[in-house]
Amino acid sequence: MRRILFRPSWLARHALALGLVLLFMRMGIWQWTKGESEHGSLQNLFYGVEWPIFAAFVVYWWWRMVSEDLRPRDPDDTGPQWGQGGRIAPEAPVMISVPDDAPETDEDRELAAYNRYLASLYERDAAASGNDPGNDSRNDTKGAHR
Repeated sequence: MRRILFRPSWLARHALALGLVLLFMRMGIWQWTKGESEHGSLQNLFYGVEWPIFAAFVVYWWWRMVSEDLRPRDPDDTGPQWGQGGRIAPEAPVMISVPDDAPETDEDRELAAYNRYLASLYERDAAASGNDPGNDSRNDTKGAHR
């Protein structure tokens, strides 16, 4: 066992997981006995089965957190790669070439108009932020309306 699991934050997680498991098991026993009583119903019996499932769910996620913390991390893994300004999407629209001899349909014209609209929104966003990652107009807190 590593010392990492005995840090105060982990002790709180262990206590929370143990408390939830005990509570959920007690609730399952209570519902089961209520379902077997004279005034119980089938619904109580189903709840009696459901609460231990919740307890198993807590144990599963506790085990996932423990194993994740104990597993050594790859030092070469830099995590997710983000675009400029914290964007996940590509920085510029990707242009796909279509042969000139392809027949144009109504759907093609509608799609082209939509793509032009999206490109104009991207250009407006890029112009408003000035391509400066720290200057994102969506995070403007001065209350200015556009």
